[in-house]
Amino acid sequence: MKVKIKSIFEQIAEQVFRMTDANKAKAFIVEFVNGKNINDDDKRTILNNIENLKSIAQIQKYICNSLLQYEGLGVGVRKDPNE
Repeated sequence: MKVKIKSIFEQIAEQVFRMTDANKAKAFIVEFVNGKNINDDDKRTILNNIENLKSIAQIQKYICNSLLQYEGLGVGVRKDPNE
C-alpha cells in the first residue's frame, strides 16, 4: 500500500539525511524496513533499490525522490501537449 511506503520514507528520511556513511545508511534502512510490517513486494522494492546505491548522496536522493513520488509530486516524463 503506497501510504505505508510513504510513511516508511518519512520515518527514515530525517535520520538518513544526517548520515555521512553510505554503508551505515543502507544498514539502517534495511534494518528499519525489515522491522516493519509492510507488503512484501513493497519491502523487496525498497531493499532492491537501495542495494546498488554506492554513495550517501545517491541514497538521500532515492529517499527524496521516493517521498516526492508517493506524494504525487514525482518527476516523470512530460508528454507533449500537442499530442
